[in-house]
Amino acid sequence: MLLLLMLVAFTTASCQDTEKAGFYKGSVDTSMPIESKYKEKGSEEVAKAEYDSDDATIGKIVVVYPHSLLKSDGALPLVNIGNASNTTAYDLIEAMEHLASWGFVVIGNMDKQTGTGASMSHTLDAFLTLVAQQDNQFYGRIDTTKIAIAGYSQGAFGAVMAATAYPNSRMYKAVYLCSCPQKQIGINFKWGTSDFSKIGAPLLMVAGTGDWDSKIISPEEAFQANFKETADDFPVLAARHAYKDHEEMGGEGDPYMTAWFCHYLKGDSSAGKAFVGDDAEILKNTGRWINIERKNL
Repeated sequence: MLLLLMLVAFTTASCQDTEKAGFYKGSVDTSMPIESKYKEKGSEEVAKAEYDSDDATIGKIVVVYPHSLLKSDGALPLVNIGNASNTTAYDLIEAMEHLASWGFVVIGNMDKQTGTGASMSHTLDAFLTLVAQQDNQFYGRIDTTKIAIAGYSQGAFGAVMAATAYPNSRMYKAVYLCSCPQKQIGINFKWGTSDFSKIGAPLLMVAGTGDWDSKIISPEEAFQANFKETADDFPVLAARHAYKDHEEMGGEGDPYMTAWFCHYLKGDSSAGKAFVGDDAEILKNTGRWINIERKNL
C-alpha cells in the first residue's frame, strides 16, 4: 500500500510539471552577490534552431545558442538538458535561453519520459553527428571537451542515467541535478537503478524541503545516500533549499546551476567562489540553502 501511495503521489507531482514553465517558477529572491549575478541573464543575445530526428522518442532536437556564435570562430561549451515528466524542451526554453545568454549552446528534445536517460544520450550523439557536417551552422563551434548535462525532476534521474550508463557518458564534464527522484522511484518506474558512484564529473545536486521533495521525491536520507555514493575523485556539492518545494526548485536552483557550469566548463573562477573553499558563498547563504555537503571543494 505504501508503495502504491508513493507511485500515485509521484505521478501527481510529475503532472504538475506540465503546468509550470520548466526550470522557472518565479523570481529568485537572493541578496548574495554570486547567486544574484547568475540569476540574471548574461550578455549574449540568443537564438533558436530545431532539427527533426529519425528517433521518434526524441522527435526534435531543440538548440538554443548565443547569436554571436555564428559570427565568431570560437567553440563553445554544450549543455544537454533532460525534461521533467510530461514536458518537452519547449517547457525548458527559459532555462535554455538563460544558459545560452551566458555563452553555452543548449540542447533538448521532445521526450516526455526521460527517466532512462536513453533519449538524452541519443540526443547528444545525434547533435554531435549533425555538427560534424561542414554545412551545419554549428560546424566547428562546439567544444566537445566541455559538455555538461542537467535535469529537473524525472529529467534529473535521466541525467544520472545518461551520465553513467551509456557509451557517451564519459563525455560529460559537469552535472547538475535538481530534485532528482530517489533511487527506488527509478526502480519502480523501470527507469533503471541509479549509481552515483559512476558519475565521472563535478556534480551539483539540489532539492527542496517542502513535502513533495522531502517526503516523496527526494527524502533527505535518500538524498544523502546519493551524495555518499559519489566517487571521491570529483567535486560534489549537495544542498537543500530552506523553504521551497518541488514545483519551484527549477527556478531556485538555476543561478547556482549557471555558476557551476561557468566555473567547470568556462573556467570562471569568480563563479567558482560560490562553491569552493571555506569562504564559499553557498555556505553563508543559510537563508536559502541548508544541509550542505561537499567533497573536493
